[in-house]
Amino acid sequence: MSVDDGASETRRLAVLERYGIVGSPAPADLDGIVRLAARVCETPQAAVNIISADKQHQIAAVGIEPSVCSRSDSMCAVSILAPGQVLVEDARLDPRFAANPWVTTPTGAVRFYAASQLRSPEQEILGTLCVFSGRTRSLTTQQSRALEDLASLVVGVLDLHRHRQLLHHALLAADQARTELERSNTALEEFAGQVSHDLRNPLTGVSGHAGLLAELPAITGDTHASAFVGRIEQAVARMNRTIEGALALARFGGKLDISRTDLGALVREVLEDLRADLAAAQARVRVGVLPTISCDGVQVRRLLQNLVGNAVKFRRADRPAEVEVTCATDADGWNLRVADNGVGIPTAERSRVLEPFVRLDSGTQGFGIGLANCVRIAVAHRGTLSLGDGIDGGTSVSCHFPYPPSSGQPL
Repeated sequence: MSVDDGASETRRLAVLERYGIVGSPAPADLDGIVRLAARVCETPQAAVNIISADKQHQIAAVGIEPSVCSRSDSMCAVSILAPGQVLVEDARLDPRFAANPWVTTPTGAVRFYAASQLRSPEQEILGTLCVFSGRTRSLTTQQSRALEDLASLVVGVLDLHRHRQLLHHALLAADQARTELERSNTALEEFAGQVSHDLRNPLTGVSGHAGLLAELPAITGDTHASAFVGRIEQAVARMNRTIEGALALARFGGKLDISRTDLGALVREVLEDLRADLAAAQARVRVGVLPTISCDGVQVRRLLQNLVGNAVKFRRADRPAEVEVTCATDADGWNLRVADNGVGIPTAERSRVLEPFVRLDSGTQGFGIGLANCVRIAVAHRGTLSLGDGIDGGTSVSCHFPYPPSSGQPL
């Protein structure tokens, strides 16, 4: 693909915009990839650079502080025009880079530079994964191939991040579609099949590249790399379970899949998936001793993800976010509670915000569906959901699940 004409650049920027990564917190797993790239290629610096219309955005980096610079000053803006991987042993001798500020600056001047393009599934180039050094050198064939594999993994992580958002919206759409099409199971099954196709493709790519990279820690001796690959594999497994649960609801009339479920494990998975958002909010999360309960684990995980995500989204700007997750028991069942120190919800508005499409703050992103879906999940378990006071003026959401909950109540 070439980005040297207006139409091609317009297509590239349209694909880049769909990823939603410019100006937003980057997926935390990218930090592990750039560390692994620097280790494998034996360079002090590595970065994931996204090229927008007029800027280079370093969304993850090692050896340097991530920054934003003009596209005209970017070496990677040149590399996205190349037919493939760019390998420059001494940038001072390459006419494409000899006058670039990254090369001519007196301190930290780039000499060695290698970049692999980040190609989306549509074959549009989003930017590069690059490694560089102040010393002249080259890459071995194995290192060059590893850099290409790592660039593909970057795209896989970005796709997983994008499709996690798509999955959230797809689940909302599935809930609405099921109500509207409950007399048309055939149409609903077609929808589920399309969702499955669209969501599994990026997961397959991520899983495949993670398998290839699983051998690299043995070569480099990097224990952090091994843990990083393990996290990717776990995230893929969680996403597959979420997809399976969503498709089961769509295909079989929304029946719950009740089993003994470790709430603590669900919360850990949610915190891992929201790790970047929690870090950006400087959130402090306290988790009490959580029991094992009888519930549909996929749906309760959706509920927890909504509630913890809301605690971050509706935090106060003047203090770090605090979130507390606890679960107590009474004579009737389990009382799961998520409390935060955010902006709070006025008492008079608490019943209204539990209705679909109600948003108290029109300036906050979203559709006003998250809490309504949490109500549906609680009611599907023949439970209840209520709002109360949280931490220091924030909000608490309490979900009561009777034991044992119904195993066949439709959502």
